[in-house]
Amino acid sequence: MRIGLLLQLHLFSVAFWLGVVAVEYLIEQGRAQSRSQGFAVASLHRRIDLFFETPAFSVVLVTGLMLIEPARFDGIYALKVIAGGVAVAGNLLCLVPVLRRHAAAERDDLDGVIRQSRLIDSISLLAIPAGLLALACGLYLMLLR
Repeated sequence: MRIGLLLQLHLFSVAFWLGVVAVEYLIEQGRAQSRSQGFAVASLHRRIDLFFETPAFSVVLVTGLMLIEPARFDGIYALKVIAGGVAVAGNLLCLVPVLRRHAAAERDDLDGVIRQSRLIDSISLLAIPAGLLALACGLYLMLLR
């Protein structure tokens, strides 16, 4: 695959992934309105993760690994790669509490839903800024070329 096409696929996947994360963020804001809303958010977030977010960040990971240039691995480039890796790892790790929260909602376990929601928030506090940092570094490096 040509590098130009691979880079375009990578960038499209990054943009799609960020859009999905933004939608999830907005959906998560309504979870505390009521018990039923919190349980609905648990179900919806699970579906979004399984059908949209996981495929998106998987494509980002694979294309990102294919684009790595080991000879350039220093400075801002290294920061971009590491931050992107943290973002992908955070999203992969976040899948666990998303699935557990859905299971808790299915059991009508409000305490479990709340516990897993807090864990999702904690992981997101690391993963989202890491993804934005990787994007900013990537854009900066593209402008330098």
